[in-house]
Amino acid sequence: MANYDILFFDLDGTLLGPDHFSLSPDNRRALLAAKAAGVKLAFATGRCRCILPESALAVGFDYAVTSNGAVIDDLAAGQELHRFAFDPALARIACPIVERFTDFYELFADGEILLTRACSERVPVRPLPPWHRKHLERGISPVTGSLEEYLAAGAPRLEKINVVKTDHERIARIDAELRPMGLFALSSGMGNGYEVAPKGCTKGAGIRWLCARLGVDIARSAALGDSGNDIEMLRAAGCGVAMGNADAAVKAAADLVTDDYDRDGVARFIEARVL
Repeated sequence: MANYDILFFDLDGTLLGPDHFSLSPDNRRALLAAKAAGVKLAFATGRCRCILPESALAVGFDYAVTSNGAVIDDLAAGQELHRFAFDPALARIACPIVERFTDFYELFADGEILLTRACSERVPVRPLPPWHRKHLERGISPVTGSLEEYLAAGAPRLEKINVVKTDHERIARIDAELRPMGLFALSSGMGNGYEVAPKGCTKGAGIRWLCARLGVDIARSAALGDSGNDIEMLRAAGCGVAMGNADAAVKAAADLVTDDYDRDGVARFIEARVL
């Protein structure tokens, strides 16, 4: 019998390789072995649904907690189980502040990356994470004429405001405006990233909700991550596992530390602690 009933995985800097797309052979084998032992597999990521990696989906993941807990999907059934979307009034507060301090941001809405027309025009010259660029350059991402237009429509199905590849000074100015309000879940993403979600919307809340929905004792769960947006998840899980490449604050929040992501730390944990 496996030691855990469900495993939650962050993607970038945790499960995926340095290219942010592929699974290493060892990680793939370990995931398949856990699945064969009856363990449920779940993503717990800041990514939205449209940029989940095909390499990991092909393993047969059961669930996805996306946009830092805003949406929870049953992948096998193709069914959305839960949505913690932005209240339109909160969106009208947060979005203009983000737009004021950066020339590029993404709106994660309805599982997609939604861009304003101005941001869309900056995609060719803007530094972007590789998985975002690959998706956006396919030309299938929805575009709204302006932020004002989107907010006037009620910010439909907004999950998260995502600031990517922005200098620390700009991020600090956004944070200085939003944090004192106490209305938002604010976290760092990979690299120079910053994420804004409604208060209470975190990966930790997402995995607690899913465990309750499935009737799984959360003490029988393990979660693996490396970034600031993983801290609450590591604290919530029965076993919180920080990658060897994780920030010091993430390691401090974890129950144990495994190898770096590029040394198959996921596989090492599964082999030693799960099976």
